[in-house]
Amino acid sequence: MAVKNTKLHFSLIASLVTFTAVVIMFALGVWQLQRAQEKTERLLSVKEAESTGQTTLQNLLKKHSDNMLDMPVSMRGKAENLRYFLVDNKIYQGRVGYHVLVPVNTQQGWLLTNFGWVAAMSSRNTLPTVKLHSDLTEYFGMVSIPIKNVMVQETAKLDGDWPKLLQQVDLEIMQQHLQQSLLPFVVLLNQDSESGFERHWQRVVMPPEKHFAYAAQWFLLAIAAVVIFVVAHRKKQPRNTYESR
Repeated sequence: MAVKNTKLHFSLIASLVTFTAVVIMFALGVWQLQRAQEKTERLLSVKEAESTGQTTLQNLLKKHSDNMLDMPVSMRGKAENLRYFLVDNKIYQGRVGYHVLVPVNTQQGWLLTNFGWVAAMSSRNTLPTVKLHSDLTEYFGMVSIPIKNVMVQETAKLDGDWPKLLQQVDLEIMQQHLQQSLLPFVVLLNQDSESGFERHWQRVVMPPEKHFAYAAQWFLLAIAAVVIFVVAHRKKQPRNTYESR
């Protein structure tokens, strides 16, 4: 009798574990379908903006504040030609270099702008010289939302020396260096052969097709878990019937 109760106990645990796993996998599949829908809507918004020309910074903040990633944008402003940042360890065509991030003063606020890649000097102790113009200029680019890596520790000192060498785009730390608030995103400037910078950006939006593929995987795993449970339960059934006799 005790053996029978033990087997029943394990059967209930197996059923509960299987049910929980199936619910979780099904929920993950539904979540991936929702993400696919969100990415589809975002790509449509980006294509619509591209077809109608560059979105001004003012309109971007008004109409696309909740969904501005990868949106094309234009703005007028004056670049800080003395206070700028060099983000280290950026590779282009096998060469090590930096991304040059420059604060631009616009009517909507200070905006951090990625001017592009420059090569590192032969000595890591020497930073490259970057020529920037502080005239009122119209800029065109694409919105990027920096992702902070909490494992990276910055070592640049809060002093009056410029440029600042950083390991990642951290808006909070950059604001401390500038002692100035920044808009909560970065603009990656469009390619310009006369700029002296290399600009080869890629959108970070994952295609909806990948989310559909992930959803299908989760649904198939859920179905597989149910099938395995049913098959295992049926194999045990005759044995239990025989033992009961």
